[in-house]
Amino acid sequence: MTLRFFIASFTVFILVSDVAAQNELRIPAVLEGTQFDLTMAPSSHEFFAGSQTNTYGFNGSYLGPTLILEKGETVTMNVTNNIGEPTTVHWHGMHVAPEDDGGPHSVIEAGATWSPQFEVLDNATTFWYHPHLHEHTSEHVYRGLAGMIIVRDEVEASLALPRTYGVDDIPLVIQDRQFIPNRQFLFNEGGVGQQGTTIVVNGTVDPFLEAKAGIVRLRLLNGSNSRVYQVGMSDNSEMKQIGSDGGLLQNPVSLTRIRMAPGERAEILVDLNGRSGESLSLMSYSSELTRNEPGGVPAPGAPPGPPGNIDGTDFELMELRVVDADATSILAIPDNLVTIEPILESETDRVRPIILNTIGGPGTPLAINGVEMDLDIINEIVQLGDTEIWELQNRTGGPHPFHIHDIQFQILDRGGQPPAANEAGWKDVVLVYPNETVRFITRFLDFADPVTPFMYHCHFLGHEDGGMMGQFIVIDPAATAIEHPESRHNGFLISSYPNPTTSWSTISYTIPTRSQVRIDLFDSVGRHIKKLFEGYRSAGENEAVWKAGDVATGIYFIRMIVDGEVTTRSVSVVR
Repeated sequence: MTLRFFIASFTVFILVSDVAAQNELRIPAVLEGTQFDLTMAPSSHEFFAGSQTNTYGFNGSYLGPTLILEKGETVTMNVTNNIGEPTTVHWHGMHVAPEDDGGPHSVIEAGATWSPQFEVLDNATTFWYHPHLHEHTSEHVYRGLAGMIIVRDEVEASLALPRTYGVDDIPLVIQDRQFIPNRQFLFNEGGVGQQGTTIVVNGTVDPFLEAKAGIVRLRLLNGSNSRVYQVGMSDNSEMKQIGSDGGLLQNPVSLTRIRMAPGERAEILVDLNGRSGESLSLMSYSSELTRNEPGGVPAPGAPPGPPGNIDGTDFELMELRVVDADATSILAIPDNLVTIEPILESETDRVRPIILNTIGGPGTPLAINGVEMDLDIINEIVQLGDTEIWELQNRTGGPHPFHIHDIQFQILDRGGQPPAANEAGWKDVVLVYPNETVRFITRFLDFADPVTPFMYHCHFLGHEDGGMMGQFIVIDPAATAIEHPESRHNGFLISSYPNPTTSWSTISYTIPTRSQVRIDLFDSVGRHIKKLFEGYRSAGENEAVWKAGDVATGIYFIRMIVDGEVTTRSVSVVR
């Protein structure tokens, strides 16, 4: 396992609650309008007084400006890459076309500028942006490349909510980092990644915020690579959660704890009425995380962490110093927010099993449906207009935050039980525990593209980089239908088209019942080239797509095993 040393900007962690925070919370600058210019570049940042840490940043030393977008407007993002190596920028949670999404296929070469343009289709909520280059996401985010996005709309604007940015509407990008003695970052490339010993909020160590008495809105983003937080107030007072990943909730939800996995967002209201002159803290009660969450209570027999390890402890995220209210302060919390129409199970066109597992059992690399990420393989094909249930099954020993691009979803159940009230809104990340099944329902209503895929993956960035990710495309059957011969083998239909092929090849098969399927590619002398798919498939027509243009001209054989029954088809590749 390689260790790299470099600098970045983050907040420091205070272990003892009676030690006053030392640094005023940094509030990221704001960019508004319809054209946004972002430049990624190396820099340095002062996390600790008198010390500079080497970092990356957007338009500055660490993190990036908050982008404020208006629903319905068309925006242009001019993203320039000056970090000296390729990267990408993904608009996490936003509903945009795959070519604008900023996934691993939208590489921005060193010195180049990428300028996607898209209409803001999302409702008011909190999103974020960060790199998404395959096998390098974890490092680029760790160095400091991330920023918040706030979408506003007329519905949210009509509500009596705090919305004065940096005053009573506060962005909080929560991260953890580990520093070596010279105050540079220690980055661990392997696995889920280390949990840092220092908490950084908005690039500030040991932060405090002067908050006016009244109602304060905190936009929480877990921007850590792998740490899970159990957020609450130091006095255990109630928070009101008003928003999740994809928008406002129907009603404020009273909570004393909010569990947040990497990538998740939560908007909360804290009632500071009558508390002028007091001080309280936003905390993570990580001693309550006992289900093998990264950053929670270590498993019995686990090796000790680094000096200053905070895993499984309760620690401060930020101090709130309450000052007098003024004429602009919001003093009450509305009872009702927005209407969320549930997607009914009766509308479902397809149930799609997604198994979080490994490529070959314990000790082998993590995967989804038994397959590691391959940029040349489309793992799932979705039909335009379909309503689907994705059935997430975790068969590993640890939890995984599952994130899907393109859409927002509604959680149907966890282990057969309805979701908690704060998870009943729109989501794009959900934490799935070992041996747990989580079902969500969603619609794929636009952005059909038979070539450019969207991603789905674990949002522990080390897992994502390590291959726990897949790709899906949305196709319009009316626009992409291809006539192809179909033949029956061992009770199921199979075809491969086009045949011969020059670039992408599609394997189409129809099975009578939900079955375990494995598809492999062999050359003409029987040598195994690659595994194309392994996992469960629903009854009916299914497809697998692979990039034939990456293999040499010749005859190849596709072997498919369905519940133990084997069939083989040949395909010609011409280049």
